Amino acid sequence: MRRLFGVVVVLLVLVLAAGCMTSQPPAGYVTIRSVDVSIPDGQPPSNVTRVTAVPYLDAVYDDVDGVDLQVIAKEAGTDIVVEETVLSIGTLTSGKTAKEEVTLTLENGRGYDIWVTIWQDGRMRESGSVNVFLPDRTTAGQKLAYSLLTVSAIDVMTPDIDADPITLDIITGIANGGSSSGNLMMEIRAVNLQTGITAVRESRPLGMVPGDSATKKVSITVPNGYDYEIRIRLVEDGAAFATSTGRITLAPPPQVILADGTAFSPARSTSPTALTFPTPAPTPMTPSSAQVGQFRVQSSGAPVPTYAPGFEAALAAAGLLGGGAAVLARRRR
Repeated sequence: MRRLFGVVVVLLVLVLAAGCMTSQPPAGYVTIRSVDVSIPDGQPPSNVTRVTAVPYLDAVYDDVDGVDLQVIAKEAGTDIVVEETVLSIGTLTSGKTAKEEVTLTLENGRGYDIWVTIWQDGRMRESGSVNVFLPDRTTAGQKLAYSLLTVSAIDVMTPDIDADPITLDIITGIANGGSSSGNLMMEIRAVNLQTGITAVRESRPLGMVPGDSATKKVSITVPNGYDYEIRIRLVEDGAAFATSTGRITLAPPPQVILADGTAFSPARSTSPTALTFPTPAPTPMTPSSAQVGQFRVQSSGAPVPTYAPGFEAALAAAGLLGGGAAVLARRRR
């Protein structure tokens, strides 16, 4: 009889403890299953590219309300926001994957970090990024031209180094190893290195090179007092045959403080000044294509499952009952 009573007490304690250990179903929350980043085909030659981000969203455990989707494009490796889109998703149904599509228009020739963040009732649940590089698409074909043209040198000069805005004369020496060339174009892009702003983006006709050699001159105007990166691309009948990138220093030189406290600045020449620029390199046979990395989840705000109400109290009651049964058994002995 005593043994039977002890077995019943032990079974009662185990059943009570098992019931208290059962947790409530966790609250529903939203998560990012995956993200596809693509560049749609059929876009005409342009200095911008449309990039499409397609996140796939899941509601876990239960339906979720108050869901918002945020897609941000930043300059690669920085916190500079280039474009941002926020969509109100509303309610997500558990067990069904929701697909959203967001299109961003980004400037070519740059790298970007595309961030996708999902919010639930104003609280960030999950966020991640993918890296994208967009090549230059200003012309339809970026193949190496079958041309007998070569570039001997590119000089950048200015008639007045102190003028503001300042005029930069880009003088290109082109040698022709055959008959008359096709129509030439020079694509120019000048980027302010202090601000990151594109100051000049132009295409200028250069005509033809009928004989052995020719000198072509193109002038651009930019604000003075800054340093610039100038990118030049020479094109014959729509196909590039030479590219070059160089840095032009226009920022004022630092002042020298003399022993008596006076400031001294080196004098600038009033004659036309030559600015250094590298000899252009041939265009590669195969242009770089858009490079898209793998989406990386950086942080997650998934809630932790919670136990049923009264779990601690029930567990304490089970302990007291077990202890009382043990004491009763000892007294009867």
